Amino acid sequence: MKKSFFYILLMALVSTSLVACSDDDDYNANTAVSPYEPVPGRRMVAQIKTTNSVEGRDYSWEHNFEYDTQGRIKQINSNIVHHRAVQFDNVVRYYKCYITSQANYYFDNEKFRVEYTLSREYPEFPDWNTTERGKDYGVFNENGTLAEISSMDLEYSATQLQRAYTDAGLIITPSRDASGNVTGYIKYMAMDAENDSVMLDRKNDVRYSSTRNKTNFDFSGYFGYWGVEQATYANRTEYYASYQLAAFGMLGATSPYLPLAIVERDSKGNIVKEEGAPKYLYGKWSFDSQNCPVAFTDGTGRRTEIKYVE
Repeated sequence: MKKSFFYILLMALVSTSLVACSDDDDYNANTAVSPYEPVPGRRMVAQIKTTNSVEGRDYSWEHNFEYDTQGRIKQINSNIVHHRAVQFDNVVRYYKCYITSQANYYFDNEKFRVEYTLSREYPEFPDWNTTERGKDYGVFNENGTLAEISSMDLEYSATQLQRAYTDAGLIITPSRDASGNVTGYIKYMAMDAENDSVMLDRKNDVRYSSTRNKTNFDFSGYFGYWGVEQATYANRTEYYASYQLAAFGMLGATSPYLPLAIVERDSKGNIVKEEGAPKYLYGKWSFDSQNCPVAFTDGTGRRTEIKYVE
């Protein structure tokens, strides 16, 4: 869908504008009406925490979730430990950064809004500290999936996301296996009506287990396998996302099974092959007595732990 220049400019300004408070000080999350409804009967995740160690540097991404009485995501509070790479005289040095963020979700019939704040604190260099605030607006269709969000238009077949179109000219198409699991995506640059330029092909990056996901949280969305949310201003990488959409079913049908393996790539992003076939790195899930996942260690050693609303 092609928008006018003035619409694009307006959405860019809105998305990055500073905000002091909510548009609706009297908003009541528990009574707000929306065509979006979370999948019923799923166990609700209270916290996701991912940790990783790279060359002796420890990273962590902790996200805490709050819900309204209708089971919709209401607020996400995140605490992240990151390391900023800075190059001096051809030597790369890393500086610890503490990132805190909060995202608040607002539902108003077909209208949708998310407001977020994100602060970065550098203990060694306080002058680098920053805080940003913003809002992204969206519209739900009659199926309860987002037809628009920020600078993207979304196209579905029933409730299954087919394509995302950005105002920057990108087209992102999630790929799925025969069971409906998202196995990756292809990112194009729209050139003309007949020709598109493939910028990134990750359509077969992920393989899945035979274990159904019994939670309200889509791990394939959180791990960034859809490729869609990274195109919004607030969500530039999967683990640093200021807010989640696909993980809570706002971008349509989620992956019914738990992801298990991801293709191995070299330092240049090329697929590593073994006997002529792509090599996959397999992870391992741990479960509680209700057969719900409590931890996942992927093939690279990155670990994700899950806690539930009691």
